[in-house]
Amino acid sequence: MKIKKVQNKKSHLIIMPIVFFALFISSLLFQKNNSLPNNNEQVHNTEIPTTTLSEEGISEMIDKNINKIYSDSEFSIYYKADRGVPKIYYVYKDSLTNRQLNDAFFIHIFPKDEEALLKLQKYNYINLDFFDFNPIELKINNETYFVFTGVFSHKTLTHFLEPNKIKFFNTGRFSEIQGRSYQADGINFENLSPDNTSNTLEKITISINKKNFEKVKSRRNEALKSKILIKKDDDFVTSKVSYNTTKNIKSRIRLKGDWTDHLDDEKKWSFRVILEDENLTIRGMSKFSIQHPKVRNYEWEWLFQKVIKNNDLIGLRYDFINVDIEIKEKDSIQTIPLGIMAIEESFDKRLIENNKRREGIILSFDESLLWEDRKKSSDLKLNVNSWSKKLQNTQNLPIKVFDESRILSDPVLSKQFNVAKNLLEGLKKGKLKISEVFDIDKLTTFVALSNLFGGQHGLINHNLRIYFNPVTNKLEPVCFDSHPGFKIDKITHYPFSKNDSIYTKKILEKLEIISNEKFIKNFINKFNNDLNKVFVNLQTELKTTVDLSILDYNSNFIKKQINPSNIIVSNLLNIDKKQIQIDINNLSDFPVIINSLEHNNGRRLSFPFSSDPIIHPNEKKLITFYIKDAFNNAFVSKKNKKGGFRYPKDVKKLKIKYKLPGLSISRKNIIIPFGANQDETLEVINTYKKSFVANYTSFNFIEVKNNILTIPKGNHKLNKTLVIPKNHKVIVEKGASIDMTNKASIISYSPIICKGIKNSPIHFFSSDNSSGGIFISNTKKKSILNHCNFTSLSNPTSNLWTLSGAVNFNETIVEISNSVFRNNRSEDGLNIIRSKFLIDSTIFKNTLSDAFDGDFVEGKILNSTFSNNGNDGIDVSGSTIFLKDIVIRNSSDKAISAGESSTIKGMNISVSEGEIGIVSKDLSSISLQNVSISNTKLALSSFQKKSEYGTGSIDISMLTLQNNELDYLIENGSQLLIDKTPVRTVSNKVIDQMYGKKYGKSSK
Repeated sequence: MKIKKVQNKKSHLIIMPIVFFALFISSLLFQKNNSLPNNNEQVHNTEIPTTTLSEEGISEMIDKNINKIYSDSEFSIYYKADRGVPKIYYVYKDSLTNRQLNDAFFIHIFPKDEEALLKLQKYNYINLDFFDFNPIELKINNETYFVFTGVFSHKTLTHFLEPNKIKFFNTGRFSEIQGRSYQADGINFENLSPDNTSNTLEKITISINKKNFEKVKSRRNEALKSKILIKKDDDFVTSKVSYNTTKNIKSRIRLKGDWTDHLDDEKKWSFRVILEDENLTIRGMSKFSIQHPKVRNYEWEWLFQKVIKNNDLIGLRYDFINVDIEIKEKDSIQTIPLGIMAIEESFDKRLIENNKRREGIILSFDESLLWEDRKKSSDLKLNVNSWSKKLQNTQNLPIKVFDESRILSDPVLSKQFNVAKNLLEGLKKGKLKISEVFDIDKLTTFVALSNLFGGQHGLINHNLRIYFNPVTNKLEPVCFDSHPGFKIDKITHYPFSKNDSIYTKKILEKLEIISNEKFIKNFINKFNNDLNKVFVNLQTELKTTVDLSILDYNSNFIKKQINPSNIIVSNLLNIDKKQIQIDINNLSDFPVIINSLEHNNGRRLSFPFSSDPIIHPNEKKLITFYIKDAFNNAFVSKKNKKGGFRYPKDVKKLKIKYKLPGLSISRKNIIIPFGANQDETLEVINTYKKSFVANYTSFNFIEVKNNILTIPKGNHKLNKTLVIPKNHKVIVEKGASIDMTNKASIISYSPIICKGIKNSPIHFFSSDNSSGGIFISNTKKKSILNHCNFTSLSNPTSNLWTLSGAVNFNETIVEISNSVFRNNRSEDGLNIIRSKFLIDSTIFKNTLSDAFDGDFVEGKILNSTFSNNGNDGIDVSGSTIFLKDIVIRNSSDKAISAGESSTIKGMNISVSEGEIGIVSKDLSSISLQNVSISNTKLALSSFQKKSEYGTGSIDISMLTLQNNELDYLIENGSQLLIDKTPVRTVSNKVIDQMYGKKYGKSSK
């Protein structure tokens, strides 16, 4: 375009303000008419579900009593096939009771053909239940109505539910707990409005001679065999088209379509029609298709094309028309009424002009190679796996231009084609991004609408139609073959759009806008009347449905995709005075922009980034937030009113603020107070696996025979952990001495039999004081330790777990006799867990902490001595044990301690020296006879320590107390009986004096 220079500078100054003003007014008018709002003008709430039920139609139905089929004092019932979806409406007036609001609906339908129904089921009625707890509230003529809506259909028996096939039905309300609250009987459909029997569509008549028709018919039969129609150069045959008052326009026709869904109807074949005289048009078109309405999903394509053009995108003229085929042979004419067909515009300059664009070119990818390959597979009886992957890939399909001869022979259009072709080639090869090649605003609007309508078929590579705008030098999408009207299960994007941040930002912006209920209601209200007319016309022949709730579903699906419940997972890795490092994993299908670190009260805690970090889909990235000097002041303790961040308690007050590009909403995410280090995880997994791997065959001194492992008499070195698997038996012979060095442990999932004798005991010890001790677990058979000495051992430990005892038994049975536990450096000398046990004639001496600790055990301790314990002598929780002939000397905390609902019974107990004698706490019960306690700070105590349990009790007969600083300290509610006489309780705060505060050893 050439612009003539303005010579008169004065006139230039006068004209320019006028031009700018005119442009300003034009832009305002364009924005007003453009139905897709700017995202800055409309904040979309993705948390609110979309519901587009038309209140206007319901109000008219109630106001004019249209299709009312029942009424009483409880409710009125209306029935209406809402664009093919049969619905029943229950209308309440004025107000609702609680049960009217919350009860479910039932419908029992009795069809006229009862015998046919009984062949399919044993009941003579069809049951429908539905739940609608969100009625619409309407104001009609200053009166209030509440409307509940249900779909009048059945999964398998819908053919019985047409109104003319129903004798009557009963309906009402019910609750599964309270039963029925109301029932109405004998309702029928006598008052329904009759259906139209004829349509008001215009007619096209296509005339063709017999010979040409037979050629077309032969091509159809050929295609049906392969299930694919392949176009040939000689497919077109001459014909004449008549429309309204214009008769016998010369034309050419051929079959159209790729799959034979275009051809498998007996009469409704799809045709491409080209008028020979370019000065003549039908509905403004000289090239168009006539096809079965089903191939574009009936009314849905009509509505989608309307919405496309309403949003300033390029759409096709698409409508419905009656079609007759006239077959002429000599003097006879055979007329074949095809009935209602869809008429769809084809690709030429008139399409562009109709969309208010400058004449340009339309491109696509040549799909002929693809369909020829598919036909070859079909002819050879192969499945889709045999299709050529190269030909299914758009990268390998040549570019096609419509109206090729005219374009290539016109210098201007040929130049445009050269530019457009190379833009597409650059896109295919990754040399150009889609945002550089396309009008990105129009493209993303098209993609967003295609997803809203479930018209993703139009985004398939070979269905793409593309217009090159010679004014903007940008490509624009042309809406074609979208096949809309289906629920989506994913967001589908335009080909070649991957890894383009501008496209991603824009598509998110458009998805947010088009999924807004207001946007959807606007176009439904605009096209609703015309859509109803189309539907009524099609109903005269085609039983279609237009369930607009599909738009609701797709809208809500889009909302969930762009605003899911969880987008990122954040793990705290490191924190110091200047920075916080957080590992952030993006779980969404879109990039995430990290904005800041905030307190949960909204206060920003981090300095702004020089450029906000972006985390791509399925990417994990370490983000460092540099924290402000006042960071600690944001965390004030309620107790001492002092500031300061406290780990991990205050981590829950931290939030990551972030958003998806293009969306109007920001989100905040909690931080997990610990990291997820992949290397560390792999290390733990490997260590964990190794801990279960048996290695007994690597020890030369262990003899193996028939799953029996024998450690013979003699001195043996164990310088690494020995692991013994299940289903074995371990025998340690008398006189065996096992020196466990280099942190070695014995871990066995089989029972261990150690039968030493007095003159030849078995020794387990650690010469370098590093041993990790012994662990026997989950053995069905009993372990036996007789005349065994356990000396200078510690507890088993690894990078994964730590046990508390030098010797440990878990979920097994064990008998220990004539043994010695001495100088063991562990929390417990012997720890037995969830097991049954017997300990007899055994000595515990100089244990670092508890001598014996039993957790959830059942057993006996007889004739045993406990001396110089670093903590408790006998400590049990959740257990039942019997004690007899027990001597306990000089325990640093308690001689005997029962906790967490334990029961201890026994006799002949001697406690001397140390801190505390006998303690019962937390619903535990101790019942002993012949007890002596001397030279302790506190002899007896009973109290409650843990709130989830209760008080403790002690019952002792034949008690001797001598030289104790305090004989007993019993909490109110707890109990001490001495020779069946209660001792007076003295305090409500016994625990405040225990655990090293006054008596015993600190538990910290």
